[in-house]
Amino acid sequence: MKKISTISNELKEWIQNTLNSGVNPELIVDAMIKKGFDPRYSYTTIFRLIRNQTVQTMDQQDPYIYELPPIAKKDSLIQTSDHNAIKVTLRMEKPFILYLDNLLSAQECDNLISLAKDRLRRSQVIDSETGEVKIVSGRTSEGTEFMVMENELITRIENRIAELTDYPINHGESLQLLHYNRGEEYKTHYDFFPESKVDASKGGQRIATLLMYLNDVEAGGKTIFPKLGLSISPKKGSAIYFHYGNSKGQTDRLSSHSSTPVIMGEKWVATKWIRQGKIFE
Repeated sequence: MKKISTISNELKEWIQNTLNSGVNPELIVDAMIKKGFDPRYSYTTIFRLIRNQTVQTMDQQDPYIYELPPIAKKDSLIQTSDHNAIKVTLRMEKPFILYLDNLLSAQECDNLISLAKDRLRRSQVIDSETGEVKIVSGRTSEGTEFMVMENELITRIENRIAELTDYPINHGESLQLLHYNRGEEYKTHYDFFPESKVDASKGGQRIATLLMYLNDVEAGGKTIFPKLGLSISPKKGSAIYFHYGNSKGQTDRLSSHSSTPVIMGEKWVATKWIRQGKIFE
C-alpha cells in the first residue's frame, strides 16, 4: 500500500501545537509512521516545523482576506458610557491589532484578582486533533472563569467590552482569568478553533481576542506575536485586541502568539474571546 506523503492543514496545526507543548519529536514521527505516513516524509515534516520552515498541506488555505472589525472605525481615544477615555497607543492593520491603555481601572484590576484567587485551577487546552480538553506542558498557568454577568463588577466590564468592540455580550465567551507564577508560560498557539471543531450552535468560530493585563510584571511575561516580530509588555489596566476571523470563515495565521515565561514577580490577565455568532440568547 502506498505510503502517505501529504498532510492536511489541521494535522499540521496539531503537530505544531504538540511540538510546542514539549512532546518529543520522535514520538510524533513514530505516530505518523504507524498511521501510514512515509518515514522520510514524516521526519522531513517534523524537521521543517521545528525550524519554522514552510510545510505545504493538501488543503492550503487561500490568502486571508482582511476585513476591518467595528472597533477599527473608532478614534484613538475611545469613550465608553461608564469609563474614562481608552487610548489606542498601537495599531496594526494586517493582522488587525490594537494596544489599548486605560481599559480597566487599577481598582477593577485588583478586584478581579481578589475574586479569582480562591477559584484557580491548572489551565487546560483543547486538543486540535481530538477536541479533548486537557493539561499540556506548554501551558503552565492556572486560571478560572466567571459566568457572564455573574456579579456587578463582571457585568460592568462585560458591558464596557461590548460597547468598545461593538459585539453584543452574547457573542462573547465567559471572562477567563489566568495567573502565571515565576517560570510559567503559554507557548505559541492560536486562539481560534480547528475548522473541524467549530460548532455553529455555540456561536461558531472565535474571531477576536481581548487580552487585559491586571498587573505590572517585574520581568518577563510578554505577549509575543512571533510571525510579526511584535512584543508587548504587560501594563496594569491595558489590553490587546486582535482580530483573526472574517465573514468568509477564514482565520488569520499571522495571529499566532505566546506568553513568555515570567522571570520576576507574577502575571495576571483576563481574556475575553469573541465568537462570530451568538453563544446564547
